[in-house]
Amino acid sequence: MAPVQVIRNVINSHFEEASGCYPDLIATANSKALSRYRRELHQRLMANLEGLLLSGDYAWPLCRQYLETEDINVGEHFVIAFLAFELNDIRYVKSMLEHAFTDAVFFRATSDALCWRPWQKCRFWATQFIRSGEINDQLLGFQAFRYHQQQAPLALPALIEHTFNNGKHQGARNFLLNEVITPQDIEKDQAQLTLLGSYITDELTPGNFNLLCKYISLGGIEVISQLQPYMFRENINQENAVAFAFSHISEPRTSQWFDLLKGQKNAIRLLLVAIGAMADEQYLDWVLAQMDSPEHARLAGKTFSLLTGIDLNEKGWTLNSAGLDELWLESDLDDALDWPDKAKIIAGLANSRDHR
Repeated sequence: MAPVQVIRNVINSHFEEASGCYPDLIATANSKALSRYRRELHQRLMANLEGLLLSGDYAWPLCRQYLETEDINVGEHFVIAFLAFELNDIRYVKSMLEHAFTDAVFFRATSDALCWRPWQKCRFWATQFIRSGEINDQLLGFQAFRYHQQQAPLALPALIEHTFNNGKHQGARNFLLNEVITPQDIEKDQAQLTLLGSYITDELTPGNFNLLCKYISLGGIEVISQLQPYMFRENINQENAVAFAFSHISEPRTSQWFDLLKGQKNAIRLLLVAIGAMADEQYLDWVLAQMDSPEHARLAGKTFSLLTGIDLNEKGWTLNSAGLDELWLESDLDDALDWPDKAKIIAGLANSRDHR
């Protein structure tokens, strides 16, 4: 095989490995139990990025090929962004930024690519971005200053105002809410929570829902009732609203809203979501009964795990789709979830009770 082809094969291998490591890393909970796995993932990611950098001029043409496609994924974008910043070529950075702000996920990947480098390497682009008049650039720069515990030349309240007063950038709003503003910011200055609250509207939009949830999670529980339109009217965030609300409310509101869910068109799904959020085992038998329905079985399995803390996969309490009736397979709801094996679940629960 020609040396050039060998180099290209090695580069492709590094690129694919790094692209797979990044989404796996950010999807893995930052917990003590998973700390070793996260550390190993990060080491693999950085080793493959280093391999790409050592390839010099050979790596960027591959990146350019990905940038020219429309189906680039977040892992690929992260790798391209990291290389663009590391190679420190304004042409590469500009090309990468055309994909950087399509949504909050790509926004975060761009930010991570900038921040996960030593401050001496990160500082140039962080400074350029934060001095920009574009809110997307400012957010990237601000987050880099914050990540490296440097004093940013732009205050967070000004950033909040700039972000929400520019209606065109929903991705920027979501990145600000999901990644930038922290509980520590509110502890230092309650006025920032008041400022955020001033942008809440009555609109039934994903952006307003995200803002409501952030405001409530930061301590603004007084607006919890504003989630009701999302819970009791069909919209893209209905189930998310139910899950969020029932993990934040208490009696008597819990019983009142639970009863209201029973009158909804998709009541069984919403009740399963609410029960999972409450983690109330008094509903366990009802949840098990929903596993008899193709439409609700997989969601019922997820709710069961939330109630009991039992991982169905680890226990082997799942069904292989190859053995399911075609009627069950016609249901494409919750296709990311496993089919629960109700018979094994009931037998397993009975066995665990017998050994108590």
